[in-house]
Amino acid sequence: MDRKEIDRRGFIAELGFGLGGAGLLLSQLNVRPAFGATAESSKKSKGSTMGYRTLGKTGLKVSEVSLGAMRLKEPAVMLKALDSGVNFIDTAHSYQNGNNEKMIGKVAKEYGRKKMFIATKVHPFQLQKEVLEEFRMLAKKTLNEKIEESLKRLQTDYVDVLYIHNVMDKSWPQNQEVLAFLEKVKKEGKARFVGISIHDPRCYVEAIDQVLKAPIYDAILAWYNFKSPQEHGDALKKAREANLGIVTMKTQAGGYRKGATDSVSPNQAALKWVLGKDFVDCAIPGMVNMEQLMDNVGAVGKKVGWSDRKTLHTYYNSIKHQYCTMCGSCSQTCFKSVNINAVNRALMYCEGYGDFGQGRTAYRELSARVNGLSCIDCTSPSCSCVNGIEIAKRMRHAHGLFT
Repeated sequence: MDRKEIDRRGFIAELGFGLGGAGLLLSQLNVRPAFGATAESSKKSKGSTMGYRTLGKTGLKVSEVSLGAMRLKEPAVMLKALDSGVNFIDTAHSYQNGNNEKMIGKVAKEYGRKKMFIATKVHPFQLQKEVLEEFRMLAKKTLNEKIEESLKRLQTDYVDVLYIHNVMDKSWPQNQEVLAFLEKVKKEGKARFVGISIHDPRCYVEAIDQVLKAPIYDAILAWYNFKSPQEHGDALKKAREANLGIVTMKTQAGGYRKGATDSVSPNQAALKWVLGKDFVDCAIPGMVNMEQLMDNVGAVGKKVGWSDRKTLHTYYNSIKHQYCTMCGSCSQTCFKSVNINAVNRALMYCEGYGDFGQGRTAYRELSARVNGLSCIDCTSPSCSCVNGIEIAKRMRHAHGLFT
């Protein structure tokens, strides 16, 4: 056996998975003896069909399909992604209580840090009006403390992109504490480029408008898929025209896999739809296994065809009564100010991704004032969804599930 292959097996075992747990994945890797593609040369990797686009004014040439690592635990999947031409890895300070960054850091150190681009995120809990007891310790940490922790976990002196995580109010991008922090990390070389990540439809367009008013920002990571409202696409297009890099997440409408027709994967069809937008630089679909990785990479270079549209139509019809498109229209009808979209996002992690832990964490980040508790005894007929979701029923379901 090749010495470097032995080293790789030992490396994965050292990460804590052992040959017993990683053996099957290692047999699927079929990797070259030497660790593969670099961020600059990955497009030349043998057998790679990956495409690359420039991430706005950053100038980074990122893979069209990049790695959303939020739930990823297997280093073998990250290694295979890198050998498949993926060169942009997305994580966050809070993912898996820091273990996600640690895993990525170990792989990056062995593979070669400069052979990939890494993005992470820090959340400014201190800007939230209410923080639950279990998150108060995290909220006490400053943004500076969080980036230092992230760099240590990632075993690197810098990240290529640093996002302010999950912007929940249109004022956040212009907050003086946030701007001072971003200026500092850029000046110190701890982040080459900075941006925001955003899910919340209540401030989606307005927050992006605020980003455009601050020259420090380089990129936006945004929830965007084939069911997103037109105004979300328009906001992203406007940002791309201003030369900001556009990275898209939740591209596969919540990870639901029901409703496939013929042999067309609904996930791949959804990914092709997003990559077909000329204002999108790359997508970071979440991946946890080899099947998902190869399905996602298979979307590169392919246009949306009739069979894809048929699949997406059937697929959406099968999930529309539980999948929230984040249009935000329901927020106008709830007199109790429940954060319906955030509760539905927690359900998406649980039901769509099959990750109860992530769903529970997302739900428990919400205070009792805005979670599903207010819906327990609510009989108001005014709270409605344009797509037919039974909102009160879903809110009660979430509260019972996660508490």
